[in-house]
Amino acid sequence: MKEQPITDALLREFLLGNVNDEERQRIEDLFLTDAQARERVLVAEQDLIEDYLENNLTTVDKETFLSLYAQTDEQRRKLRIAKSIKDWALTEAKSPQAITAKVSVWSRLRAGLRLKPVFVVPIAVTIVIAIVLASVWLNSRREQRKHLAVERELAQLNSPTSLREVPPQMISLELKPVAVRSVEPPAELQLRPEVRIVEMRLPWIQRERYLMYQAELLRVRDNKSFTIPNLQPENNGQNVVRVRLPMHILSRGQYQIHLRGIADDGALSSAEEYSFIVSD
Repeated sequence: MKEQPITDALLREFLLGNVNDEERQRIEDLFLTDAQARERVLVAEQDLIEDYLENNLTTVDKETFLSLYAQTDEQRRKLRIAKSIKDWALTEAKSPQAITAKVSVWSRLRAGLRLKPVFVVPIAVTIVIAIVLASVWLNSRREQRKHLAVERELAQLNSPTSLREVPPQMISLELKPVAVRSVEPPAELQLRPEVRIVEMRLPWIQRERYLMYQAELLRVRDNKSFTIPNLQPENNGQNVVRVRLPMHILSRGQYQIHLRGIADDGALSSAEEYSFIVSD
């Protein structure tokens, strides 16, 4: 029987306890062994919590959520804090004059409570910290979703089916491993509007051969990376691994690709490193 693909909807049902034991075991095993699957489960969990905070769950899902995520006083306290911070952040984000509003809040707080500055300052600092934490949380959520979307695009672009096709507006670039490139400068890729996809050809020079490989694209200036799993080598005796990248994820600067073989037991080999420069 063909296994059901791990979709976002299936992960949501898994988090709500609405899958059978076999499906639950499959997802739990992937969570423990597959970094990409683990990331998807964590993102799905964050989405579920956010839907609860925004009151977007159905009555049944809300009851199930509370039975799983609000069993203890500590869990309920954390949910209340998260909701308070989120409500404050959303209110501040909608304010056209956020800075003026904040000053007004502090003024009204002091006037209304008639507290001395020594008491008002800690309250103000606490609220400012809450705003900062909420902003960081919201920005982190956006970046995490964007990162996951790029990795999904990369996985689709480098699937065996996609690699058999030759799309228009694609160029190829052969990269030499750093170990054998000696003093030669890195390959250069120029950003051009007519180019949509670049195919990197990566020769594997290590003695050990693998049926599958994993690539990691790393932007040197900020160490931001994307993982591309389950890459198959070409079957022409050259042992070259092709990696396709959409140009829209690349910006000016230096990049590295770390290529590793995937053993039968899932272990990763030592990396072969390739580098290239993106220019305007």
